[in-house]
Amino acid sequence: MLEFDRIAVVLGLEPSIRLYPGGTPVRDQAQASRLASFLRVARPPMSSRTEVVLPQTREFPERRAWDAVLYGQGERTAVELETRLRDVQTVRRRHELKRRDDPTEHFLLLVADTRHNRRVLAEFAELFVDLPRLRPSAVLAALAEGRHPPTGVLLV
Repeated sequence: MLEFDRIAVVLGLEPSIRLYPGGTPVRDQAQASRLASFLRVARPPMSSRTEVVLPQTREFPERRAWDAVLYGQGERTAVELETRLRDVQTVRRRHELKRRDDPTEHFLLLVADTRHNRRVLAEFAELFVDLPRLRPSAVLAALAEGRHPPTGVLLV
């Protein structure tokens, strides 16, 4: 048993550890292309950046990053893209922790528009009650007009 595990047991806690890759972030090319296509729709005064590291909140370096952030009119929209939904609870927890540690005015969860992902979203709709399904036309229109889209889930 590792020392970490022994300490957790003594404290009555379940040990959990997260590891993040160091160095240059590597992303799946399909995800990068899909995200770039989505961000190209945004018009001034909107601008965007990808791989936006969350603010430093602890004594160790922050390794988590938003897939993208849209900036404009003094507000931010955090954007996360999921190409294949597998463990929906883990996805939700990861995004909720980021939203807690770096609150933004808006949040978009982009999900690749596949049969599998549509089925998962329908089957686990109760896990997304705070993220309404958005109509692509409404989100794209807002971005094309230089406005932040509403918070929610968008199939792309």
